[in-house]
Parts: sequence; C-alpha cells; structure tokens
Amino acid sequence: MEMKKLLTRSLTGALFVAVMVFSILWSRTLLFNLLLVVTCIALYEYRAVLWENRIRLPMALYYVISLLVYFLLSTLTRYFPFPHLMLVICCLLLLFPVAALFWRQDESQAFQNLGYMFTAVIWIVVPFSLMNFFPLVGSKGMPVGNALSMGQWLLLAFFLTIWANDTFAYCVGSLVGRHPFFERISPKKTWEGTLGGGLLALLLAGFYGRFFPQISFSLPQWLGFAMTVVVFGTLGDLVESLFKRRMGVKDSGNILPGHGGVLDRFDSALLAAPFALLYVITINVL
Repeated sequence: MEMKKLLTRSLTGALFVAVMVFSILWSRTLLFNLLLVVTCIALYEYRAVLWENRIRLPMALYYVISLLVYFLLSTLTRYFPFPHLMLVICCLLLLFPVAALFWRQDESQAFQNLGYMFTAVIWIVVPFSLMNFFPLVGSKGMPVGNALSMGQWLLLAFFLTIWANDTFAYCVGSLVGRHPFFERISPKKTWEGTLGGGLLALLLAGFYGRFFPQISFSLPQWLGFAMTVVVFGTLGDLVESLFKRRMGVKDSGNILPGHGGVLDRFDSALLAAPFALLYVITINVL
C-alpha cells in the first residue's frame, strides 16, 4: 500500500513539474492561462475549506473581484501606469465591505468574513498574478523569434529552488529529523529537514550560473535569490499549515493524488513569489 502511494505521488509530481516547465518555457500566453486555471482551483479549494467550517462567502462577488484582480495585475500593467492600476485594484477591494451591507448573515460575522475574502485576494490571487511578471524582467520588449526572455529562465529557476527545497527538506526530515522546527503549527517539520532542504537548495543555486547563462547574475546574487526563495518558501508552507490547522483539515483538496490540492502544492510559492520578484527587480535596478 505504501509503495502504491509513493508511486502515485511520484507520478503526479513528475506530471506536475513537466506541465509547469513546459508552460514557463513555451509562451507567456500558455503560462498566463495555466496560472489562471490554477488560481480558479485554489480559490475554489479555499472557499470549500471555509464552507466545511460553516463560513459562507457570497460566491459571485468572491470570484468576480478575485479574477478581476488577477486579470488587471497580469495583463494591464503594460498599458496603464502602475499607480493608476493599484488605485483601480484598491477600489475593487473596497467593494467587499460595501457588499457586506447587503449580505444576509449575522452582522457579528460580517467583518470576519471580509477578512477571509481579503485574505483570498492577498494570499492567492496576487502571488499567482505576479508570477506573470517574471517573463518581463530584464527584457526590453518581447523576445525576438523563438528566443526566451531572461525572466522566463528566472521563473524556472524560482520553481527549481522551491521544488529542491521542499523535496530535500522532506527527505532529510524523514531520514534524520528529530527536533521540531515549528511544532505549534507543523509538528512534522524538523530543524534537520528545514536546514537540510535550505542548504541543498543553496548548493543547487551555486550552479545556476552554468544552468542559466542567459541571466547575468553573479554567484552572490544567485545565492541571495535562492536564500530569498528558501526563507519565504518555508514561511509560506507554515502559513498554509496554520490555515489548515485552524480549519481542521489535512489537505486543501484532492485534485493532485498524493499531494492534496493546488494550495498544498503551491503553498511555498505563494509567499515566495512576490519577495523573489522584488529581489530580482531590485537587482536589475541596482
């Protein structure tokens, strides 16, 4: 039974990685559509977990505003000044508390439910939207012909670091993990696994200069990039564990056999993506 479970997990993981790598390297349009689908599934999983805990959100408003934020952040930044776009998004988010006036629910729960809706946008929609920014980093206009942009390789490096950290942390923790890392939130996470995963991910990043010659990062810059991804990826994993622990669920969903749901698979990337993008943009500016 354990062998079958391990095989299912491995096959699902391999297929997931293949789809992500293909989408990143093929085209920005394919990546945009894949991340849109993933965002929709993640929003559904989040709402389903809340539903199990008798927390009701107005479905139409929840999806419409969330997906509008995704489209605005992902596509319109090339056509509108960024401050103007942020103002539009802020106005959209302010429709949540306005809509609360018309919800048929206990008024004492209104602001609690507003908090859950804001969290969905900030924690799920914004990070997935910002992943579409990576292909634009370091490129003046669109790539010529079939050439890949620097940002596409950066996004691939981002996910490689996430996957390396998660995989090594799981393996090292399973083999030699003894000391709890954050027992209150994630009892199975250990210091040995966390440090082992981080160190091995940093070691892999030391070779990124050869893997990705298209990116003009020095070794210290690559290590800084990997450290940013590892630190905030680990925190992202803990944030999702806190959410699931608060809601009393083991997995956010079951769409990925052996891995749980989309939120389970992207938990590290959700928190790490905005900080990694900020790091990369800062490096380019300096």
